[in-house]
Amino acid sequence: MTIRIITRTALAAAFALSAISTGAMAASTADEVRAALVGNTFTGDMGGGGYASYFAEDGTYEDASGGGTYEITDDGVCYPGTDFGCYEAQIDGNQLEWFQNGESAGTGMVKQGNTLE
Repeated sequence: MTIRIITRTALAAAFALSAISTGAMAASTADEVRAALVGNTFTGDMGGGGYASYFAEDGTYEDASGGGTYEITDDGVCYPGTDFGCYEAQIDGNQLEWFQNGESAGTGMVKQGNTLE
């Protein structure tokens, strides 16, 4: 009986570890990112600090430092004419994680509408 319990526990731990190590989600598609962000606000952590940005329907964004233009492409959310580059997004419900060059660049949530007003 004890060996059976130990064996089941070991198997469950092995399956859980396997799921964690292979559980990386693929980047969301441009259509998924567009559906989640356009007309809504991302709030969370970017670069070690709190950050919020509203993504307007006209291709502009607003944040605490002002704003600019964005494009959603197969490369992710891109900021033309800036040094920001492009960020891929993994979206799960209202949760979003940004990636740049394969590294996590921030996490947070998408809130409906412009919550910066």
